[in-house]
Amino acid sequence: MIRTIIIAAIVLITLSQCGDGMNAGSPKSKKVVIQQNDKASTSSAKSKSTSTSSMDGDQVAKAKEIISSVSDKAVAAVNAKKVFKANCASCHGFTGNLAINGAKDLTASNISLEEAIAQVYHGKGLMTPYKDVLSAEELVAVAKYTETLRK
Repeated sequence: MIRTIIIAAIVLITLSQCGDGMNAGSPKSKKVVIQQNDKASTSSAKSKSTSTSSMDGDQVAKAKEIISSVSDKAVAAVNAKKVFKANCASCHGFTGNLAINGAKDLTASNISLEEAIAQVYHGKGLMTPYKDVLSAEELVAVAKYTETLRK
């Protein structure tokens, strides 16, 4: 219980420093980040995966379905950087290479857009699934935004 409170306080402080007019007080953002940190801390004995294996066929098929369900205009209307900061930066960092809680270095990623969407939607390893958190437009926009972080 105390560990959860400490983690929540750290998350709130981190989120309050995000800037760009982001609503750092958003309950949705806090809930997701706290769940990620709780899950990571309770799974600390789990070894880190260094595998770069792709998502399974059903997960990639779902990602393709998500991509085809949104218009380019709707995706462009999303402030992907803001969504990334609110939901991803606590583990991946603002530039994608923080790697907290076993998060992958997004600057070194070479996965396809479909695989990125599948990972965000379904989760992978310690990463929480965002299928009930982000809209289809946000999923696609954030995945495209992560491509801009690559070296």
